[in-house]
Amino acid sequence: MKPDEFWNCEYRQINLFLQTNMFKIVDEFKMQIQLQEAVTDKLIKAESMTKRPKVIPLRKMFSKLFKEEPKIKYQSPQEQIARLRKLK
Repeated sequence: MKPDEFWNCEYRQINLFLQTNMFKIVDEFKMQIQLQEAVTDKLIKAESMTKRPKVIPLRKMFSKLFKEEPKIKYQSPQEQIARLRKLK
């Protein structure tokens, strides 16, 4: 969105723009955390000084960002057919 478009928009459009921008920033932040975690884990494990390195995942430190998402239960075709027949 260009600055001149921003000032001529309605509140609803500005709100939508800011929300999508925030989601984009959070997603980029999560990606950077995952990348840094992978790199540091490899560096810690590669160090030959300790036999059992203690690796603390960054996901624990940023637990609010990486909330556990509900697992999707996949249905077999037979289960889908049985559910659809119950609807009739």
